[in-house]
Amino acid sequence: MRLTLATLMWVLHIRLPIIMKYQHFIQYEGILTDDYYTPSMNSVSYLMIRKQRERCSIFIGCLFLFLLSIMSFVRYAEAATTTATVEANIVSSTNLVAQNGIVFGDISSSSIDGTVTIDTDGSRTTSGGATVNRNTSGTPALYEVSGDPSAYFSITLPDSVVLTSTAGNKMTVSNFNSIPASRGQLDSSGRQKMNVGATLGVGSFQPFGAYSGVMATTIEYN
Repeated sequence: MRLTLATLMWVLHIRLPIIMKYQHFIQYEGILTDDYYTPSMNSVSYLMIRKQRERCSIFIGCLFLFLLSIMSFVRYAEAATTTATVEANIVSSTNLVAQNGIVFGDISSSSIDGTVTIDTDGSRTTSGGATVNRNTSGTPALYEVSGDPSAYFSITLPDSVVLTSTAGNKMTVSNFNSIPASRGQLDSSGRQKMNVGATLGVGSFQPFGAYSGVMATTIEYN
């Protein structure tokens, strides 16, 4: 905008003396004459001067319209700016506390492979050549989840865990399942109980001994 106005002033500064030259007429001896011409200036010279003055007026008018169009274009090319909000919500971290792990109890093996299953409600079932001592109890893994009240969380359980005895013998635990299942929700106080069960594979004539292993359970907000 400043550049356009400056340009207009510059052009007018150059053209103004020319305009004033042809517009500065005086009355002398019954005809209009220019200060730069003698009183005896003929009508042809006067007409030429008048013609040049008309051309200058047209030129100035066109130039003025052109500069106005440039000023209008500059106005429409101005940048537009707006604002938007930025928000963040910090939630409490989730916590998972194991109250106890999975306990299958006392198991007897035979010449046939078998399984022992602990359900999430604590019930035990067997298959194949494996049997359990009913005088000993089995329990699922018990957890307590805590975090943001009423928040939803996902549960990730291991695919399998290998149990090893002090003698180096092994058994495999698989088919892990939980209640709640793959997704849970904390209550209004930000807490939730979670049980995890699984199935133990018992080999034929599985060697005696105490077997143990470590299972990893993960929860996270979703």
